[in-house]
Amino acid sequence: MIGLAASLGLLLVAGGRLARLTASPDASRATRAVRVGIWAFALLVAVEAALGAAGHLDPRATLLALAAVAVALAVSTRRLPPGNEPPRAPLTALDAAYLFALAAALGLRAWAGIHKETFLYDTLSYHLHVPAAWIADRRLEIVPAVFGDPSSAYAPSNLELWFAFLMAPLRSDALGGLGQLPFAALGALAVIGAVREAGGQRTAALAAALAFLLVPEIWQQARTAMTDLGLAALLLSVLPFAYRARRRAAAGELLTATAALGLAIGTKYAGLALALPFAAAVVGLAARGHPRARDLLALPPLLLATGGFWFLRNAVVTGNPLYPLAGFGWPGLYHRAALRGWIYHLPIAHLGALGEMLAAGGLVFVSLAAIVLLWRRPPVELGLLAGTVASFWLLVPYQESRFLFAAFGVAAVAIGRAAGRPGRPLDWRFALALLAGLVEYPTGERWLIVPAGLLGAAVAWAGRRLSVGARRRGARVGLALLGVATAAALAVGVRSYRARDPGYAVGSGLDGAWRWFRQNVQGARVAYTGTNLAFPLAGRDLANRVSYVNVAGAPGDRLHDFGRRIPAGRAETPEPAPYRDGARFEIWRRNLRAAGAEVLFVAALDEIVARNVAADADGFPVERAWADAHPTLFHLRYASPDARVYGIAP
Repeated sequence: MIGLAASLGLLLVAGGRLARLTASPDASRATRAVRVGIWAFALLVAVEAALGAAGHLDPRATLLALAAVAVALAVSTRRLPPGNEPPRAPLTALDAAYLFALAAALGLRAWAGIHKETFLYDTLSYHLHVPAAWIADRRLEIVPAVFGDPSSAYAPSNLELWFAFLMAPLRSDALGGLGQLPFAALGALAVIGAVREAGGQRTAALAAALAFLLVPEIWQQARTAMTDLGLAALLLSVLPFAYRARRRAAAGELLTATAALGLAIGTKYAGLALALPFAAAVVGLAARGHPRARDLLALPPLLLATGGFWFLRNAVVTGNPLYPLAGFGWPGLYHRAALRGWIYHLPIAHLGALGEMLAAGGLVFVSLAAIVLLWRRPPVELGLLAGTVASFWLLVPYQESRFLFAAFGVAAVAIGRAAGRPGRPLDWRFALALLAGLVEYPTGERWLIVPAGLLGAAVAWAGRRLSVGARRRGARVGLALLGVATAAALAVGVRSYRARDPGYAVGSGLDGAWRWFRQNVQGARVAYTGTNLAFPLAGRDLANRVSYVNVAGAPGDRLHDFGRRIPAGRAETPEPAPYRDGARFEIWRRNLRAAGAEVLFVAALDEIVARNVAADADGFPVERAWADAHPTLFHLRYASPDARVYGIAP
């Protein structure tokens, strides 16, 4: 825990130095915080990607690399003049109420994340499995995604680097499992910064940020190791700097906005499509600020360094930056026609489904956004919202409401700007409507935000009776105490998480098999098959090395190696399984030896996967029959209708 805290501290110091290099003196506090967050995350991605490529992805190497970067930046920027913060209006009681409410929302989500008992499918299939594999091997590698959609093996993975950073020092997913929480905070700060830089008032900006966090699906995902909220936060982080660039397109604003865009496209394939309207907003707004040509030269390399390198990796390894999607003469397994026929793809004409996804933002929030957009018609937010929804609906093949988080953030900015017009910090009608959002989805946890807000208002009211100096000292002490309390709560939460069974569950028959596995297998090399939910097999302290072992081809062959053996783009489904073609026991046994496998986990195929992968009458892949046919090599240790576990003879 100490090493992780030291690495986080160095990361913030280094990010702060880069933020000073790109800073403007009149930026809002929220914009300054977003700038630090963007540069800190960019440094983490660059450092961990470099260490992973060199085979040194471990906590000690990360700590030393961050220390070297922080020292180098401190020395090189030591002559920068100190930043002079412009005078700020004192916090009102309503400002303090919203600040306390935001802090309470994030704290409640952190506690819920550490104590969660249900887990999202994608979290267990690759968002945690991929960094666990990197940690075990100390290098970045293409981790096979089998028995389902194989594209995640090649997807850009900036947030998985962040999860690995949180998991490696603790040898646990206690913090990695709620790794999106800092991005929930970043998204809220980005909404505040965008409202403020666009001329809105502070109270309305804070209210808009709270409304964004209270969107039901955002509230639920904030405590998980998914990547959709992280992607949205990075995209929204573009806005404060785009608004500033409209006034003056200084190098610092352009560089920070570009870094945020690069980090976004480096988060997942969908980021490419969803980043387009935000990139267009930067170009359109910055053009009014008259950027210098020489400042533009640094932008393409920055895009490559913060996220584009994942696509470059794919191009070098497979010949296609978007593998396994074929097109533009690039090799691949399937064309867009296969994606359009996917069970997860909705035809463009099904606008009713799109309406339902937009309505998932909550009746109060969506209605308020619609009123603001139709009444005020803010050109930037209206165009950006339309572009984001269109990119989602027309370009992203897998349409779920979680890809609309950035659109909800833009709507929150529009609400904040409309509510915070000069002379009217927060219209009472907006305040009531935002409060109604709590009533619409009432839970005990969400209602705790109300007393937190009342406490903030009481603290602000009491503070007015103190001198300016006393208020500042009190604020510093309060922030210090909050930091200590947060660190202590996280330490206690992590300890309690590690002391109990994490209870990975998705509501299927695998839940019981995973429970047995955690209790009986530790420190082993595990081969798995039949499922793409591999992370629950990692065990306590991530002590098990978990990998899929090929039944055809060489031990290290990946999807693109198998894909070269079939005509390009000929797969009829986005879930092809060429890695199963030509399966033979002798090849599999050889590959098991090469992997040093000691335990075999065989799961029954789910109904969707069984359409593309051969299975026996009980739904198991061929490895079960092979293991049962060779009892001297494979000793059955656990059996259920959904899974088999075998010990493997050396």
